[in-house]
This record gives sequence, structure tokens and C-alpha cells, in this order.
Amino acid sequence: MAIPSHVIMVMITTALLLTNIILETRCFSSPILQVHSEEEHSVSPVREKRSVPTNQSDYLIDVVVTAPDLQTFQLLQSLANTSFPIVLDNSTEISEIIVTTVCSPREAGFQCRCEENFAWPYSSCVKYGACGEISGGICKCIDRIPDDGQSCQLMSALLTPVEYTVDVELNVSDIQIVDQLRILLQHGPELLSLGPIVNVTHINITTVCSLNGTNFQCRCEQQYVWSYDNCLTYGACDDIIGGTCGCINRLPTNGQYCQPQTAPPVVYDYLVSIELNTTDVGVIDLLRSISYPISITDTILVSDLNISTVCYPSSAGYQCRCEDQYRWSCDQCFKYGSCDNITDDTCGCISGIPPDGQHCQSADQHIPTNQSDYLIDVVVTAPDLQTFQLLQSLANTSFPIVLDNSTEISEIIVTTVCSPREAGFQCRCEENFAWPYSSCVKYGACGEISGGICKCIDRIPDDGQSCQLMSALLTPVEYTVDVELNVSDIQIVDQLRILLQHGPELLSLGPIVNVTHINITTVCFLNGTNFQCRCEQQYVWSYDNCLTYGACDDIIGGTCGCINSLPTNGQYCQPQTAPPVVYDYLVSIELNTTDVGVRDLLRSISYPISITDTILVSDLNISTVCYPSSAGYQCRCEDQYRWSCDQCFKYGSCDNITDDTCGCISGIPPDGQHCQSADQHNFRVCPNTTTTPKLTTPNTSTEATPTTITTPPVVATTTNTLIGLNVELSVELDRTFNSNLSNPLSDEYKTLESSINKVLVSQYSSITGFIKVSVTGFREGSVITEFTVQTSNINLGEVATANKNLITAITPIAPVIGSVTALINSKTPTKTIKPFPIFTGQTMVHMCEVSPELNIGAISGSKWKFNGKEINTNQVLLSGSTSTLTVNNVALLDIGLYECTLTGGVISYSQKRAVTNGEIKETPIIRLKRRVNVKCGGGGQVISIECCVQSPYTVNWFRGSEDSALVSSAIGGCINYDHRLESCSERPLFTCKVQNLAYEDKTEIIVFTQEVTCTNVQYGDGRDGDESTIKCDAGLEGFKKARCVTRKWTVFEDTCIVTRVKELFFASERLNEETVAEFATNLSTAVGKEKTTILRSPATISATVDVVKNIAAHIGEVVSEDFMRDVLETVDVIIGDGSRESWTTLNGNETRNASSSLLGSMELLAGGLVGEVALATQQILLNRTSFDNSFSADLNPSIFIDIPDINLRNVFITTITFLTLNNVMPVRHNSSSVLDTTGNESRVVDIAVNAAVVLVQINETIQNVTLSYSKLNKLLSQGPQCVFWNFKLFNNRGAWDSEGCKFVSDINNTVTCNCSHLTSFSILMSTNIPSGIGFALDVITYVGVGISMASLVICLIIEGYIWKAMTRNSTSFMRHVSIVNSAVSLLIANICFIIGASIADNPLENRGGDHLVPVGPCSTATFFMHFFYLALFFWMLVSGLLLFYRTVMVFSHMSKSIMLGIGFVLGYGYPLIIAVITVAVTAPGNGYIRKDNACWLNWFQTHALLALVIPALTIVSINLLIVFVVVVKMLRRGVGDAAQADERHTVVVILRCVVILTPLFGLTWALGVGTMIDSTNKGIHIAFAFFNSLQGFFILVFGTLFDSRIRSILLKKSPASSTGSNHTSRTTSGGLSSRSGLNWINRLRRKNIYHVSEAATSTDTGASESFMNT
Repeated sequence: MAIPSHVIMVMITTALLLTNIILETRCFSSPILQVHSEEEHSVSPVREKRSVPTNQSDYLIDVVVTAPDLQTFQLLQSLANTSFPIVLDNSTEISEIIVTTVCSPREAGFQCRCEENFAWPYSSCVKYGACGEISGGICKCIDRIPDDGQSCQLMSALLTPVEYTVDVELNVSDIQIVDQLRILLQHGPELLSLGPIVNVTHINITTVCSLNGTNFQCRCEQQYVWSYDNCLTYGACDDIIGGTCGCINRLPTNGQYCQPQTAPPVVYDYLVSIELNTTDVGVIDLLRSISYPISITDTILVSDLNISTVCYPSSAGYQCRCEDQYRWSCDQCFKYGSCDNITDDTCGCISGIPPDGQHCQSADQHIPTNQSDYLIDVVVTAPDLQTFQLLQSLANTSFPIVLDNSTEISEIIVTTVCSPREAGFQCRCEENFAWPYSSCVKYGACGEISGGICKCIDRIPDDGQSCQLMSALLTPVEYTVDVELNVSDIQIVDQLRILLQHGPELLSLGPIVNVTHINITTVCFLNGTNFQCRCEQQYVWSYDNCLTYGACDDIIGGTCGCINSLPTNGQYCQPQTAPPVVYDYLVSIELNTTDVGVRDLLRSISYPISITDTILVSDLNISTVCYPSSAGYQCRCEDQYRWSCDQCFKYGSCDNITDDTCGCISGIPPDGQHCQSADQHNFRVCPNTTTTPKLTTPNTSTEATPTTITTPPVVATTTNTLIGLNVELSVELDRTFNSNLSNPLSDEYKTLESSINKVLVSQYSSITGFIKVSVTGFREGSVITEFTVQTSNINLGEVATANKNLITAITPIAPVIGSVTALINSKTPTKTIKPFPIFTGQTMVHMCEVSPELNIGAISGSKWKFNGKEINTNQVLLSGSTSTLTVNNVALLDIGLYECTLTGGVISYSQKRAVTNGEIKETPIIRLKRRVNVKCGGGGQVISIECCVQSPYTVNWFRGSEDSALVSSAIGGCINYDHRLESCSERPLFTCKVQNLAYEDKTEIIVFTQEVTCTNVQYGDGRDGDESTIKCDAGLEGFKKARCVTRKWTVFEDTCIVTRVKELFFASERLNEETVAEFATNLSTAVGKEKTTILRSPATISATVDVVKNIAAHIGEVVSEDFMRDVLETVDVIIGDGSRESWTTLNGNETRNASSSLLGSMELLAGGLVGEVALATQQILLNRTSFDNSFSADLNPSIFIDIPDINLRNVFITTITFLTLNNVMPVRHNSSSVLDTTGNESRVVDIAVNAAVVLVQINETIQNVTLSYSKLNKLLSQGPQCVFWNFKLFNNRGAWDSEGCKFVSDINNTVTCNCSHLTSFSILMSTNIPSGIGFALDVITYVGVGISMASLVICLIIEGYIWKAMTRNSTSFMRHVSIVNSAVSLLIANICFIIGASIADNPLENRGGDHLVPVGPCSTATFFMHFFYLALFFWMLVSGLLLFYRTVMVFSHMSKSIMLGIGFVLGYGYPLIIAVITVAVTAPGNGYIRKDNACWLNWFQTHALLALVIPALTIVSINLLIVFVVVVKMLRRGVGDAAQADERHTVVVILRCVVILTPLFGLTWALGVGTMIDSTNKGIHIAFAFFNSLQGFFILVFGTLFDSRIRSILLKKSPASSTGSNHTSRTTSGGLSSRSGLNWINRLRRKNIYHVSEAATSTDTGASESFMNT
């Protein structure tokens, strides 16, 4: 391009990629006119916009103008001062013009100078030659016109500095160069310039590597360190402190170097007391000589050691002397005797060793034990004002004031100041002090008496009193005053009752005395010649008064309501308390007397008889009278009593047997039995058999014990009963058994039977009383022959001889193995102490004894069996010929056959008893609220109480100890009673009783009038400190207790347990090796059936663990595969994901170690397996196999084990993989700072078990095993620790321990560990949120939410204010509808968030709590949070779709109503559907919300959180796609001829879209993905919390305030709008006008900017609108 010398070329452009001419266009009726100059060399590179009738667009245009003379140029310059906008036509206007560059000809070419605020960059200054000074990397003038058409740029952009960190590696052979470099950097200039635009601000040496022998050592300079990984990888050549070191032994292969040292780690100091028992005194000197500190590990350092106490034997015992700087306290000196002088309440030696482990204390920290505080009143006379002011100043003195080494003044308070007046003295009280009312009246108040106190009196008190603390004077004191009224008219009492009932609650008797309530307690009146004193309602006479003065009504519960005399001691009726619990006992008493008149005397006594004030004999019945007769003794029954049939036959009836009973027997029962009540006794049916002859005479005695034994009924024998005694014998023959001997019809059976019978007859027919003998059968075991000898008498010697001879006589048939055994099977069942039925949980006692008629000799032992299996001997007691079996805590499992065998010398004796279903019944489980707190709402208030019991039992409500049932309504197995409260002082007690059984429970109602502090659906209302006891859920027995603490009900006792598991627990305490296998099967079945209930019951899980422990203790040496399967199925249930909450509760219990006990039991059971075993359940994998030399295997997809060559063969290895034991095991760790010495978690735990737990056992010693774990939570990446469970840590509670295990690697979410021993292994890892920012995130969230809520309220107010002016077309209308609904949704969601946060227990606020959330309130808050957060996102989607619709579908038109309908369906319909489906799917399994810490959607159990995350991220992705499509569409429209202008325009459009659209569309939630990808990045966590909590602020700023027209309306400067004129310009509120978006930046940096826009006719409501969401 040739330019004449007289031509001045002006290039007009803008900075920040904005051109100098901004065109605003709306409706184009024709293409934009080209701009032409009259000169032939003029250039006009205007970007032409295609005719798009619907959208308004802004263009930034670079224009190069050739001015033929100076006047033309000045004319161009004056354009900047023109009034803008300049309207070109009805759709185009120029909004700004800026001159940036002026190029003028010179002799050698052209010079291009920049206008104000513009400059050339350094590259242009160098390339084209600066015609001025280059300063700060820029120049104002260059000597050429740039080839690339560049123009001057904004100076502010050119001068913005950019910082770079550059790593430089220097290779030097002389180490002195490094020292010189250090000196140079230390004293050199702070700024080093490398050029006009490059400065080096600071240089630091970080790492110096030097040869050390054959290897390199790399040391860090000051303030720099090597990371822990580098210290381990390359070897530290100094100490590793705080996870870093200062030197490594190799050059890093990855080119790393030392990093800046961060803040030092937190250091904890512990004072540890150690007691050494040694006989070598040199040990003490050795300890003193040790140099400290001593490093134990890289994190543990012993900083110092002080010997405090040395104890040694002396002539009188022991002496304990203190080392320097240590002393014994005064109480120890006196308690054990000081062996030196006591100085300053301490001594240096005592004559004894304290048994409690105390030792000498530091002398400078010791506090004397006998410290006393004294409050001294001092009266000071001040002669003048100065002295008084000096006294007053004492109160401001620094305290304490030390008087001597044992006395100090801690505080001085001036209370009273008395000063003279004309009439005497006035005594005024200082601040916070006052005179009591009595002093104000007595000495005269010189001021107002208010509230019963005054501040000044007119005399000095005679008794030396001074002003008292106002707080003490104003504290109310309650007195109970008894007033006795003497009236002759009884109607006055009735009137007084009415007056008290309806009168005022408060009666004032003076300024400081108020009567709060008046109750009539006692009314005494003449009744004939004597007085009767009756108690008013809720009052009673004590038991002593009822007896002393005579009760004129019934004595109930140890009280009465009326007495027959005036009490001489002035007593009156007392408030009625809860009735005492009354127990009825039936006591059997045996009297030995020779005076028959005693019987008549006993009958004549009047009952009841009071023995003490709490013991009453209600009745006495004589049941049995025994007296001598000619044949011995006779025992006759009194009226209404009878002897049972067996007694009648046993001792002989001396009267007729009627109805299976008799009234007299001929003997005294030796076991203390007596006659039974005829109408209550369940008598046995007499057998129709011949009575066995009596072989011996029982010894009768008058000294029978008073034990009552009830003999249970037996089934009557049939007429087939054998006559005489059957003695069952057996002998084992050394002969092969075959199946024919099991068939009595086979020839072999008959032949052998015949042969043996002949021998038996020959041997036993000679015994006394022999009737017959015969073989009864054969059974396997060689051949065991069973035969029965029937006899009428037993002679032990004869039977023994026959047995001995049989062995020889039967030898021709077959030799005998062992000896002959003999047994008498009694037809009489065992006795039970307690009559049936017996209820579960009670004690059942069986008694087995030899019949008195039999003589089987001395009993040497006893054995009990249950269903054929032997019972533990610790339940059996043998006394003489009686064996007692005690079954504690009876369960339904105890129904079955009990068999007792008493072992005699020759013959054993056996009894059986079958306990049936009807004899053991399930205990009624009463479920009710034991303690109910009620806020009194006045008389007539109805309180509903409920009592439930399982079928088939029924219950009734009773008031207190009343006998009549209350009228109540029954629903299923529950009854409800509505109690109408009579007064607020009432404290009713109700008893729920099981019909016809002695089972009951009580509900106590606590009525209060104070404000309610705690409220809960389950636990009701309560005050601070109140306790509430509620029933368990159906299927559980026990109760839950909660206490109102800090406005929240906190559960402190939960005994709810599944009844079936409770019974199994009691039964497990009676296990033995024979019964344990069957029991394990029963346990597995029961736990499987009750799985859902067990998982939410910590007590049940704990009981199940105890059962497994008992099973493991009784299994014996060998564990079978079937048995192990049953145990694994049981354990599989209690460690499932649903048990996480229950295990959290159990692990928080200091006295329990259920998780450790469970793991220990599994290790014990695993050690008993034999052979190869492979078992699998849902959560557990067990494998036992053998290997030679080495072993490696994938235990499951997440765990790999490798044992290298151990040079052993046939080695068995057992592995048990617990996939979910991370739910069970606590995170206690032996070196964790979160635990105290007992293993209690003292703050919020920030580590987690992040892998399955694997138990490894081998029958050899292994010192090298490698385990690789896949992480359960792959988002965790901080500090993996390889650990094993150490059962001995923390007082045997157990904890994770890393001793012998080391971390190898963490690659691809697989952690590899190496250990030198075998046990149960896993890994611990730090949780997601980096330590130290939890509190900061809470602060940011709450403050941000507060700002957000305020912003949303402001936004809604503004929208309401400008609504009419801003919603005149459908696009603008929908834009503002979207803004309003987004604001409303976010505001309600934030309110729900605050409510949920107040409901939940924040671990940062309550570090010792269980942090469990209340399910009901939390579920409600979570549902609305979920719904309205979803609504927010869907309204963002509505905004995005509207933007897409108006930008892309330019020719489409949709009415307001349709758009509004679509908006509300998307905005609220879809969120409601998603929220309701989420509740329906997850709530039934208690998986809707989190269990603890916060009210929010559940993640661990059900992943309910995905119901928010997936829709939110989907909408964000859609909106991002919409932004991209809109940007591309706008760029395609703006393609022009000038390439550089296109580039600038693209950047501007993208910048506006990202800055303005992103906050409103919720793109900041994408940071949440960052927190999941990089969970350790504190910056991402803080940014996520910051931006998300401020979304309401973003909606206010970008959705409302960035709109220039809204700002104009708010500032009352809105441009006039027109409805008909085409000459009036306006900017649609939905568009991005020149006064909105980012143009506020332009106004800060530019002057003389032209705004050009094309006005659109206001009649266009569809195609003429544009929309860009702000």
C-alpha cells in the first residue's frame, strides 16, 4: 500500500481485544452498509454481520482511516467527544470510538505513535525500532508500520507482571564455589535484571550434592528438606524427624530436589511414670549417665528422664527417699511416717512403700494438701476521703497478695460504705451488694425498697452486719408452713376448697413473701364422742398413725385415709407417695410340740398380724398334723387339704382314697412334704397296679426340714405294668455283630437268644425274689446283649455274685469284654422344685433320688443327659442318694427328655422326665414407656399411655396399687389408656399387669410446668436432666433410656435384645463338647431368621459375639467343616453393612471389646480345622490348604498373599477373609494420637480401615509374608499403615498395631505390606478431608450460606420491584421466572440445611458423643434439601434450554403459557419424582439418610446420594454443552474479513460466557468432582465450600445486578421505553447490553467510548428478542 507523504494514517482499535467501534444491531432489514472513504487509498475492514432478525449483537471493529491533512485528523479525533450512541439506522448504532495509534510519514518511512493509555510491546519496540525510550519493557513510538497490522495495546495489560519459578542445576568441581555463591546471594542485590522486561526477584540454593566415597550425598540447604518417600527410597544420612530428613545417600533418579520446609508437625509431650524393681544399685547410676534425648522411632523421642523416688529396705521395713527437686506431700509424710524433717508441708523420706503406686512429686509444682479458704470481714475506719479512696483502690490490686509462704490474699471486695449525716450515719452498699429486707425495715431505708432489698439504710447495724450479695438475697427460698384452723361450721371447709381451686395461683403476703400454693391436708370433726381425722385427696396417714389411733377405713399399701383420734403429737396427713411394692410369700413352718392346745391357739389368732411396719402376716392355715399311733405315726390333713395319691400308696392310707387323694397317711414323709390344698393341687392319677412291696422301713423323724417340694403329675400306668422290679442288665460279647441280630424274627437272633437265656436262668434264678429273666435285644459294639431280670427283692450280694458268674458261664457262647452292668429304670419321673409351667428366664431344678424301698448301696456318682447327650457337670450337685440338676435361665430349647443315672456299686438307678411344650412357656414380654415426661397444660389434659404384650397373653392397666382394672382400648396385642390430668402437681403411677400371671411393669408420669428443653417423637418432652425410658421395637425385649442433655435426648442405656438370641446366650453357658455342634446349627438358623432385627440391635450383636465365644471355648480340639460353616453363617450376618451403626455403638463402650472378642474367637476356631477346607458366605471366605516351600494366592479379587520359600513341606495354611470387617473393627491404633491410655477415642477419628481383614494361620513359624490389598475406598490416599490386630493392647481391649509390619507400596489403589509374623491383618488410612481444615470448612459453609440467604432475599425483593418493567416479552419473562424460582429453591434448601445442621450432632462441637442423628426430623430435613437442591439445578436447566432456544432456534416462537408450563414441569415436577422415588427405595431399609454427624443422603449403605449427584452433574454437563453451542453459533455469525479482529472477538465472547453463565448454571459444583479425584487437596475443598455456599450471592450478582436496565430502574435512571415509536432505543433485559456483563471493567479503564446500538421496535415480542443468561 503506497501512502503519500502528506497523508496521516490513523489506526483505531481497543485494548482487551475490544475494537474501537461497537455496533449494536437488532432487526436487520438490509445488509450493513460498507464504509468508504473518498480517497482511493482509504481502507475500511468492517466485519459484516449477516442479517439475523432475532438477535442483538455487539461488534468490535478495527478501522484504519487515511487522513489527507491535519484538519481531517483533528476531525477524526473529535469524534471521541461526540455524544453516543450514534444511530446509523433503526437497527444499528455506534456506541464507542477510541483512537489508539497514529502513524505519520517521516523521512525514512513512518512513525507510529500510541495515544494516551496505549503503548507498543517490547517485541514491537525491538523489531521495528523504538523512536523513543524503552521503559519498563514498552515504548510509545516505533519507526515502522507493523507488517501484521498490529496496533498499540493497553498499557495496563502490558505492564502486568508474570512470575516464573525456574530450577537451575550447576555442575561444579570446587565446593568453595558453592560457599561463594551462598555469600553472594546473602549480600547481593535483592533484584537481578536479565533484561528490560525480565527480573530475577530472588535466588535460593535448595540442594547440594557431593561425593562421599563412591556414592553421592545430597544435603538440603536451610529451610529445605527431603520428603519422607525420598528419605526411605535413597536412604537418609541424618535423622528422619517429622517425616522429613535433611540428607539422602544418592542422587534422585527422577531429578527431584529438596522442597521448602513446611510447618513443623504437632508435638505431644507425655509424662510417663515407670517403676523399676532391681537389686543392683548400679542401675540407678547407669540411668543417670544416659545422654538424652533418645529416639525410639522416627516419631517418638524420650526427651529426658528424672529419677523421683528410690525405695530400699531398712531395719524397720522400707524407706522411700526423694531425689533432688522432688518431695513427698504432707499427707504421705504423716500416713507412712517421715524419716526426715517436714518442711513447707513436705518431706524427703517416708518409712513405707505406698501401696497405690504413688511416688515423689516435683517440689516446684507441688500444691500443699491442706489448703483452706477463709472469708474475713474487716471494718476499716477512714479518717478522710483520701484514705477511703486508697482502700477502694485495693480492689484493683494484682492478686494474690502473698503474706507468707502459706498465706495469701486472693481477693478484696468493698461491700459497705458508712458515712456521717446530720441525723447519724448512712450505710450504702457497693455494686452487686444490697441490704436485706429486714435491715431495710429495722434501720430505715434511705432509698427505695425494690424486690425486698435496698441499697442504703439510715443507721449502722447493731450486730455488725454488712451488705450482702444481691444474687444471694434475690434467690427465692421455699418454706412449707402448717396452719391449723378451728372452725365450727363444716361448710367453711367446702368454701375454702372452692376458693383454693379457683383462686389466684400466687398470693402476696408482703414485698418478699408470696404464697405459691395452699393445700388442705387434714379435716378433723366430731363423730359421736370422738374425733375422726380424714385426709384430703393425695394425702394419707402413715402406717404408725393408722395403728396407733385406729384406722376408720382400710389400710392399703401401708397407709390409711382416716383415723379415730386427734394425733397427740400435732401430726397431720402426709402427701401420698408411690405405693410400695408388695410381695406375697407362702411360708411353710413345722412345729414340734407335745401340747395339742397349740393348734387351738393358732386357730384363734385374728389376722392380719403386723410383725414390722413392712411385714404383715395376712393369714395362717394349718395343713398337716402328725401324731404317734400304735404302728408309728399318722399324719392327718386339716380341712381343705389332702395327701396326693403317691403319698397315700407310699406310706399307706389310714382313711379312704377318694378322687386320687387321701386325708391321712401312716408315716411322716422324710423329705418334709405336707398336705396340699385340695382345690389348687394338681393330684396325680392313682395307677391301677399292684403296689410294690415295701422292702425296708423308712426312718421317720420329727426334725423334718421346712422345704416345700411339689411333686409333678405323672401319666397313669396301664394294666400291662410288670409285677415286681425290672433290673436291666447288659454284657458285651466278643463276637461279630451282623444285621440279623437286629431282627427278632431271624433264625440267628432266635438261636443266640435261646442259648443265652439258658445261661441267664442258670445264673440268676437263685437270687432272692427271682421271678424271671430274658434277653430283650442285641446291639452293635461287638455284640452287646441286653437282658432283664424281674424280681420282688434286691439283694446286692446275690446280684453281684450272679454277674460275676455269668462272665464264666457265657464264655462257651462268646468271651465277655468288660463286666456286666445293671440298671433299674424307675417309672417315677424326676421331681421339680418349682411346679410347671415354668417361664423362660426362670430356674428349673430337677431332683433324682433312689426310691426308699430300694437298696442299691452307696451312690458313687451321677450323670444327667438331655435328649441323649450328657449335660455339664457344673450344673449337677450330688448329695447322698439325691442328684440335683439346676437349669438357670430356662429357654424353649430346654424342652425335651431329661435322664438321670445314679451309679451304685452293683446296680445303677435311672429316672427320666419329658418336659413338654406346655411345661415351659415363653415369658410375657411387656413393652411400655416406663417413664413419661409431660409438660402440664392445665387440668383436663389427656395423657395417653400404651402397654403391649405378645400373643397369647393379654394385659390390663391398673392405677397404682388398685385392684380394679382401668377401662382401656385394645388394639392388637396392645392396650391404650387415656388419663385425664387433674392438676399439675399430680404424679400418677400406672401398672400394666398380665392377666392371670404375676408379671407386671409400671409407667410413671412426671408432670412439670417448666419450659420444655428437649422434644422428640420417641422420648417425648423433657427438661434438662430429665430421663425418659421407652419400650423396644417389636421383636425385642428390654428398654432404652435417654437423658435430656444440651437440648437433646441422648441414649445412655440400650438393653433391647432379640428374645431368641438372649435365650441362646443363656443356653450357650451350659454347652459341652457333645452338644456344641447341634447348638451352632440352632444359632445359625435363629440368626438368619432374625437378621434384619439383629443388625439394628447392639445388645443382640454383643450377645451373639458372646455366644460365638462360648462355642469356641467348648468345641474341643477338632473343628468340623459343617460346624465351621454354621459359625461363619452366624458371623456373616452380624458383620454385614447394615450393622455399621450397631458396631459403632459397641466400639464406643469402654467396658466391652465385642469386636476384638469376635476376631479372637474366629482365630481360635480356625486353629481347630483339619484337612483341606473351602467355605464361602456372602461376607467371609475361608480356605485351608497345604503347600510345599512357598505359597501365593489370590484370596479374593481384593487380597493377594505371598509367602516365599521357607524350606518346609506339607505346611497347612488357613486364611479367613472378612470382606466387611471394616464395619466391625474400631480404628484404635497403638500409636494413634486420638486415643488415651485405655484406648478410648478422645476426639473425632480421622483414620479408617480401608481394606478387607484377613486372618492367616500356619502350623509353622513364618517370618516373611507379603499381602497386597485393594482399597475399599479408592478416594483415600493419605498415609497407608500396615497393621495387625493386637489383642493385648489397651488393657486387653485390643487395637491395631504396626509392629513387625511395614508399608511397601501404594500403586494403582493397591497397598502392599510385608510382615514378619501371622495373625489378622488389614490397612489403616486417613479419611478424605485433609486434617486441620474441618473447622475452616464449617465456618466457610455457615458464613457463606448466611450471605447466600441474605442475597437471595435481596434478589427476590429486587425482582418483585422491577417485575412489571422487565417482563414485557416472553423471553425476558421466562428469564426472570427462572431467576425467581432458582432463588426460592436455593433459599428454602439453605433453610433446610441450617435446620438439619442444628438437628445433627457436629463432631467438632461434641467430641465425646455418639453423633447419631434422629431419624424422623433428619429424614424430613433431608427430603426437602434433596428436593429443593434438585429444583435449583432443574431451573438452571430451564435457563440453559431457554438460552439454547433463543440462540439456535431463531425462527421458532413459543407462547408464554407453554414456556411457563414446561418450566414448572422441569423445575419442580422432575425433582419431586426423583426425591419421592429415592425415599421409597431406600427408606424401608433405613438407608435413606446418613446414620451420624449430618442430616444428608446416605452413601455407604444405599448410595442414595447418587439421586442428587447424577442429576446435578448431568444438568451441569448439558449446560456446558449449551454454552459451547451458543459460543460456536455466535462465532459463526461474526466471521468477517479481518483475521485479527475475528480472534479478538472470539476471546471476548468466550470470556463473557464463562464468567457470566457459569455461576448461575452451578458449574462450581464441578469442584465437588475435584474433591473426589484429589481428596487431599485443601485448596479444592475450600474452593468447593466457598463457591457452593455463595451460589445465592452469584444469583444476585450475575442474575440481577449485572443487568444494566435493572440497575437503571433501581437508580431511577431507566431509559424511557416506547411501545410505538421506532426512534426510541432500548436494550432488552435479557440481552447482554453495553452497560451489563463485563463493561463495568471498561468504564474503569477507558474514556471517550462510543456506544452504538440499533433500536428495536417494542412491538416485536418474539423474533426480535435476544437472550443471554446473566
